[in-house]
Amino acid sequence: MSQSISTKNQKHNNSQNASENSGVYLGSSLIHRPTPSAVASRAPKKITSVDSDGVASVAPDAPENRVIRYQRQSASRRLLPKKRVSKCLRWKMAKNVKVLKSSEHKKCHYGDLMICGSVWDCPVCAGKISERRRVELTRAVEQHKEFGGSVYLITFTYSHKKHDDLQELLKKQSKAMIWFYQHRTYKEFAKRYEKQGRVRALEVNHGANGWHPHVHELWFLDLHLQDLETLKLEIFNLWVKACARFDLGTPSWDHGVDVRGGGDAASYVSKFGLEDKKPGTKAWGIEDEITKASSKKARLGSRSAFQLLDDYIDGDKQSGALFSEYSKAFHGKRQLTWSRGLKAVFDLDTMTDEELATQQEDKAVILAEIEPEQWKAITRMSTPKMDNRVIVLTLAENGGVEAMMRFIDDLVVRYKSTN
Repeated sequence: MSQSISTKNQKHNNSQNASENSGVYLGSSLIHRPTPSAVASRAPKKITSVDSDGVASVAPDAPENRVIRYQRQSASRRLLPKKRVSKCLRWKMAKNVKVLKSSEHKKCHYGDLMICGSVWDCPVCAGKISERRRVELTRAVEQHKEFGGSVYLITFTYSHKKHDDLQELLKKQSKAMIWFYQHRTYKEFAKRYEKQGRVRALEVNHGANGWHPHVHELWFLDLHLQDLETLKLEIFNLWVKACARFDLGTPSWDHGVDVRGGGDAASYVSKFGLEDKKPGTKAWGIEDEITKASSKKARLGSRSAFQLLDDYIDGDKQSGALFSEYSKAFHGKRQLTWSRGLKAVFDLDTMTDEELATQQEDKAVILAEIEPEQWKAITRMSTPKMDNRVIVLTLAENGGVEAMMRFIDDLVVRYKSTN
């Protein structure tokens, strides 16, 4: 049975109320609001190694993930006030907002709030969508291997300049990819390698040389290859021609095309620090590489799109302008694309990103309902570096309804005193 949270009949003495600056009581312990240095530096806390290319491998810091995502979502909201992300997990779809707790995972989440379902603009939705895409892609990879096939990770990129326009780069890249796959040379070697289909993911970073868009693909082959260099050479020669035809920078042999087998994928993706990968779970696989683009920590000296939001939160207006440019350029594009008929081979549903973002995978119980005045205090008393929506969920998970009530009551009192 749900419990309504209200300040009308709740009276707590000062020793029980949450301090305005330090935290809220959770049983006998005190839960502190993370300071800017505590919530990060939103970068991973430990770099385990740096390879010869200057690319870091890092230990992820899973406990901060939700804090980071909500902070980034709030920053995206300020930069994109006319897009759906500005209302995501803020606009109510009913009078009260529900706080629910998963019966299986014991994590809390909100109900009856609008969800934008944008993998490009919304860090919160991107996290949900990419994880659920990873699950379905893992299923496809495992089934294909069980059928006796093999899966290879192919990366396409090209040289770029500091002042290149992202939207123009993406247009040229798209035309180059279409030309590549329509060319008779591709069709010939795809048949020879017994290629059954592909899954494509778009990704972009920003660094000293400007925007760096690139494409990751999983190729599903019936053959098991011993010589990946020959495959790389064939792909590279055709990709160079495609880039030249559409005025893209000439790809280099070292970076223009990369071909990795399933067994080598872990060493390839270990170059990236990934905030969503929990310690103790299995090694990062090729299915993670192409579905978790929004969760990646970019190469040293460059930033992923959501890392631009981190710097914007810290006061860098130029990073905010870059994120807005990125959002405009990627609007309407699909982050993950399966070749025709491939999903049907593995009996996978064709769900949209928005459907995945709103999907409830396990049973959840209603812990409480937050009334309009309380929700207004929660959202409007948040700051760029501390989102009260996260604190409410964390308290609900660890301290239950009572701890959550105390915190919300305190917010309502402080909100009324300042308005």
